[in-house]
Amino acid sequence: MSNQFRGYSLAAGTFFSVLALAFQPLYIVAGLLLWLFAFCSFKLLARRALVQSMVLIGVGLAGLSYSLLEGASAPLYRLINSNTQLLAMLTAVSFLSLIATPSKHSKKRHPPAGKKGLISTLISGHFFSAIINMSAILIIAEKLSERRTIDTRTASLLTINFAVCALWSPFFAAMAYTLSLVPNMSLLAVMSVGAPMGLISLAMLYWLNQAPESQMTGYPLKGRNLVLPTLLAITVIVAHEIWPTISITQIIAISAPVLVITVLLYEGRPQQLHSHIVNRLAKMHNEITLFLAAGVFAIGLGEFFKVVPPWLPFSHYGPLEASLTLGFCLVAGRLGVHVIMIMAVIAPLLLTLEPDPNLLAMTFLSAWGLGSSINPVSGTLLAMQGNYHISGSQIARANTLPVAGLYTINCVSYYIYAVFS
Repeated sequence: MSNQFRGYSLAAGTFFSVLALAFQPLYIVAGLLLWLFAFCSFKLLARRALVQSMVLIGVGLAGLSYSLLEGASAPLYRLINSNTQLLAMLTAVSFLSLIATPSKHSKKRHPPAGKKGLISTLISGHFFSAIINMSAILIIAEKLSERRTIDTRTASLLTINFAVCALWSPFFAAMAYTLSLVPNMSLLAVMSVGAPMGLISLAMLYWLNQAPESQMTGYPLKGRNLVLPTLLAITVIVAHEIWPTISITQIIAISAPVLVITVLLYEGRPQQLHSHIVNRLAKMHNEITLFLAAGVFAIGLGEFFKVVPPWLPFSHYGPLEASLTLGFCLVAGRLGVHVIMIMAVIAPLLLTLEPDPNLLAMTFLSAWGLGSSINPVSGTLLAMQGNYHISGSQIARANTLPVAGLYTINCVSYYIYAVFS
């Protein structure tokens, strides 16, 4: 199928998922369009994404089949709409790259150097990444490469700085997926813990890199990089307080495209919407298929556990259990297991304990952020490998020690949250 057909199938699925707020039957149309996109992209999947998707779907259908034999009903509607809201949000957020890229004027500025350059790179990169995700890390690396070599240490700095956005950013895939797994979590409560953790992470990265960065140029800090994430985050939080029945993912799926379309019309470049749909959306086949497969897996496993009680090494979920769970996720991630698979496996198990939803959500966000930076085959590290010829394994090894420090800091935050919650 052509890129145009697949791109517009994904865009239409996102559009109908938003319209479904007013007319519920459109929700299943949105789900069918997303599955159509996945089926039409089957031959384009990377080998690893294909294998992982087939494993997730196979295990999910096996669990579902067993539950049906035990008398359970078939959740056909849920299967069609597995992670539809999440994928609509991811698609909507991708449009933000059209208005968040550096301007021509900013490229002519003399970049800051030394400690100022490091601070500028960390702050600008962190908040820039918070809204446009993977695109940001490549834009920043490209800018830095004009005056310096992107070596293993620089790749480590950029990937960890990017990954810790998952601790708090409502526009990250991590937050969207966590919301789909733990829908009764409080976004504001989780962000109130995750945002300080992000700042602590930046401070740690500054401390670790201030000496080697003393003679290096950095990425220029621009007001637009900070205004966009701040404006969007405030919009999402305020809208959710006003309309609590509308999910966070749906609010983002509405607000992000509206902002982008408004800016593009004001700047006289609406034609970039078509280009983005045909080029960027059409290439999202790996992540879209993985999330759809993870939805089938989670539904199948959930139905299986309804008829076969699961076994867990603990009967309560508190800070200690959260720390142990995060440790397990990081070890699995370091071995190359995709974070979507990890979360899809453990979520149905942990939810049987009726845990504090916010604590569970924090665990998942930490697992996603920290785990992706030490997984040698994560999308983040593979993107750096493909562009700068530094192996994912090499970056993962460089990230292991900093992530160990961040793991300790995250575990402490769980105990602090437990005391004040």
